[in-house]
Amino acid sequence: MADCAAPSPEGARALRHAQAAARRFGESAQVEAVALSDAGIQQLGIGLEPTVLVGDFVVAVGMAPPAGHLVRAIEAALAKDATA
Repeated sequence: MADCAAPSPEGARALRHAQAAARRFGESAQVEAVALSDAGIQQLGIGLEPTVLVGDFVVAVGMAPPAGHLVRAIEAALAKDATA
């Protein structure tokens, strides 16, 4: 997010979708809004709001992905972690 306290309308929508998807997984999935000015985000080369990641997988850039896409990405990430 460019401004976590006051995200753009599309950023706010992406955050709502991410929170809805994460709720399905209880404590196994967490949502974190990070400012574009964050050093870790800059190191990844992310500069467009919203950018939605699940782990290190980029799910969407510049748009809010449907919650269903996020659910599938979270399921895949959790399955990957379980086999690691």
